[in-house]
Amino acid sequence: MQIYGLIYILDNNEPQLLALQNVSVKANIVDMISEVQICQTYKNTTSETIEALYKFPIYENSAIYEFEAEIDGDRKIKGIVHEAKEAAQKYQDAVESGHGAYLLEEELPDVFQCSVGNLTPQQTVVIKITYVSELKHDSENERIRFVLPTTIAPRYGSSYGSHLNPGSNRGKVLVPDNASPVLNTTLTVEVTCRMTSMITSIESSSHLITTELNIGGDNKVAKIKLVEDVSYLEKDFILVAKSKDLDQPRAFLEYNPRTETNCMMLTLVPHLDSIKSKPTELIFIIDRSGSMEGDPIKKAKEALELILRSLPDDCIFNVVSFGSKFTSLFPKSEPYAEKTFKKALNHAKSMDASYGGTEIYSALQWVLQTSKKDFPTAIFVITDGQVYNVDQIVKLISDSLSKRNNQLRLFSLGIGNSVSHNLVESISRAGNGYAQFVTTQERMDKKIIGMLKNAVKPPVKDYKITWIDNKSSTDSDDKPSASSFLNFFKKLSSDAAITSTLKYYSTPYKIPILYSGVRFVIYCFLSKEVSPPKHIIIEATCEDGPIRLEVPIDPETLQGSKIHTLGARKMIQDFEEGSSYLHQIMKNNEDNNLDQGIVREQIVDLGKRFSLASRYTSFLAIDERENLQISVTKITPKSELQHSLSVAPQYYLQPQSATVVNRSATAVNRSATYPTNLIFKKKSRSTSEKTQKKSSILSFFSSQFGSKGGSEKQASLRRSSSGFGGVNYMAEMACEMKIDEYNEAEIIKSENDDENEMSSFNVKRGENIEILFNFLRLQSYDGKFLASKEFYKYFDDGGDKINSNLKKSIPKAEEENKLIKEEIWTTSIAIKYLEIVLFPKFKEESEICLEKATKVLKKLVMENGDGCKGNNSEEKVKWVLEKAGEWITKWVNES
Repeated sequence: MQIYGLIYILDNNEPQLLALQNVSVKANIVDMISEVQICQTYKNTTSETIEALYKFPIYENSAIYEFEAEIDGDRKIKGIVHEAKEAAQKYQDAVESGHGAYLLEEELPDVFQCSVGNLTPQQTVVIKITYVSELKHDSENERIRFVLPTTIAPRYGSSYGSHLNPGSNRGKVLVPDNASPVLNTTLTVEVTCRMTSMITSIESSSHLITTELNIGGDNKVAKIKLVEDVSYLEKDFILVAKSKDLDQPRAFLEYNPRTETNCMMLTLVPHLDSIKSKPTELIFIIDRSGSMEGDPIKKAKEALELILRSLPDDCIFNVVSFGSKFTSLFPKSEPYAEKTFKKALNHAKSMDASYGGTEIYSALQWVLQTSKKDFPTAIFVITDGQVYNVDQIVKLISDSLSKRNNQLRLFSLGIGNSVSHNLVESISRAGNGYAQFVTTQERMDKKIIGMLKNAVKPPVKDYKITWIDNKSSTDSDDKPSASSFLNFFKKLSSDAAITSTLKYYSTPYKIPILYSGVRFVIYCFLSKEVSPPKHIIIEATCEDGPIRLEVPIDPETLQGSKIHTLGARKMIQDFEEGSSYLHQIMKNNEDNNLDQGIVREQIVDLGKRFSLASRYTSFLAIDERENLQISVTKITPKSELQHSLSVAPQYYLQPQSATVVNRSATAVNRSATYPTNLIFKKKSRSTSEKTQKKSSILSFFSSQFGSKGGSEKQASLRRSSSGFGGVNYMAEMACEMKIDEYNEAEIIKSENDDENEMSSFNVKRGENIEILFNFLRLQSYDGKFLASKEFYKYFDDGGDKINSNLKKSIPKAEEENKLIKEEIWTTSIAIKYLEIVLFPKFKEESEICLEKATKVLKKLVMENGDGCKGNNSEEKVKWVLEKAGEWITKWVNES
């Protein structure tokens, strides 16, 4: 159940819907930046002057920088950023004086609230909100993921922005019926996509769309529209675009005429495939709260099963479930072995969404306390992220990280149509990991396996970015002191002993860790006296040696504020999460208590300077009226409206699901392929560019620098989200902890379940993920595929071909050389089946299982492969795989 649209309350204290006439969503995408404009048209059809409000979600990394109200189509009121308390007071004063007033406030980093005061009878108002965002990198190469959040999930815990009164309307829910004006609302969604290279595909996993490619004869431009005749979006709108060379390292320079400053942006997608994995502690924290019921918990269970089959044999692991309580599979992490694998597999199959509310703090605290302190640890959080106490969680993670010296990392996967991006992103950002998201219409297997691959590799470290000539900004070397460091934008309070000026400031201040296949973005503001550089240099070290990349600045300087706005939003995020340069000052002085008044002052300054809504800044627009003889007796105090819309922790009902229709763009979908030994790709460059030193320096970036390093001229592009979301209601529950216990009978049951599943499954090939799951259930924990009746039955199509193609071939080969064990043949056949049949569709999901099988095959051949043809183990493995490949190819052709 959800509340949609603009809500007001009359004297009967019941929330009422204000007529929402139109929602217009216009989005413009330029490479990996998007601009969104939301236009919502409301009309007061009552005979009373009212005050109303509504809440809407935006993506957590977005920055709202424009707010406007158009009244009765004849006048526009532009919102101005004020300090939040000042804006709220001016709003209240304007309402009490009879003026029209419009206030936009941040409730959470991903939830905003708009208040509309003194809306007169029959008056129409159009609320326009514009924001800019970084786009997430999708799980495949050269793809970006554009999301329009449309629903607000219930949150557990306490919000910093809420002032709840235990009484007054808590728990009241207004559900639109068929006659509701909300259900008759016109909704339009239009997206324009401009890339620097050819767009090869555009698709939506959430909605039916039409895609027009090659706009005006330009294959770098496309337009997308919603096909469905929908009145409102009950789920996030998702668009995935693929463009050639989208992953290439690029650097942009933007000049902002209003602030007279330059801001640079560096973006790249590294490929770190050559870095070898290390023994790691892997802990999986699974959300089993009531909101995970249905597809979310089903997909989480399937993903966990795939993870368990993909774990390296030298790891230790544990599985923790949480809701209003939390449980652990083991009292502490156990070595990955046959017994622990089967126990965990049985546990995964038995999972349900019966743990009540979403209380992650206690579970995370227990995991951080019990994880091994002298061992690399990677924690994976899989959740729909519906909590309020994000600040507490971030502090918990940050405090733990400070004691572990790069030995601890946290990764997070957000699930569902109303996931809190704020929680999911904050966990990974504080934990030096990264976040991914899937809707209920998408599978999470590919993304969670990608995280696992990155988690078992030692992190890249010792970062240094050279932003200006002969100067560098580093994650470790730049240790500012209170006596020599100045806020980049303004002086601090007079009692701060700070005397000199920064020449540049990079944000995030803590340089993000590089992960294979994950987009890296960082910004740098230059002071007015500093000339922009011609290139940016990023350096780091990894297990294989030093890394260095020189990225030329795009020769075309952009004019505007988009990059400045995103950079300023990152700076605000640094201050909010305690990772800013000012916090570093206090840390260097062994004082971790940075005065919150100073933090607030810096956020307010950034918000005003760059016109940003934030925790401490709000937009205010006032429509001053000459004739104030209007009745305001029916205006509802804003506090009552907040009570009526606040999360009521009493119960939870999921919104109704809708039929999902998918359509891909007509463009050819070309995936980039990289040779296994290629970690640095370049187009031909000028002679001067080729004269870089050839040494032991490594580069892990697909680099293709042309004459223009990045985007075309930035057009004034816009994108909009159907931002009126719902507010669900869930129950508050207390936290408790216990350790689950499992016996051997359950383990045996798990084995029997696997056998029963396989005995009823008869398939050769196809595109359904279940094919992969059923085949991998034949694999042992250590990677072997044993010679069992289930293994042979898997390849049996019910005819006689199996007898001639596979089963009889193995005994015949053994007669030629009895020294070759049958499991060498079955494992070899499984490897070739994965490579030939399943890899084209499920490469990422099955890659680790294939690596495990290949590794164990080499071991088997060394121990029991004397009869294999070849002079050494490498040749013997090659021979047996060639033989297996012949059988699989013949089997595929004849089936």
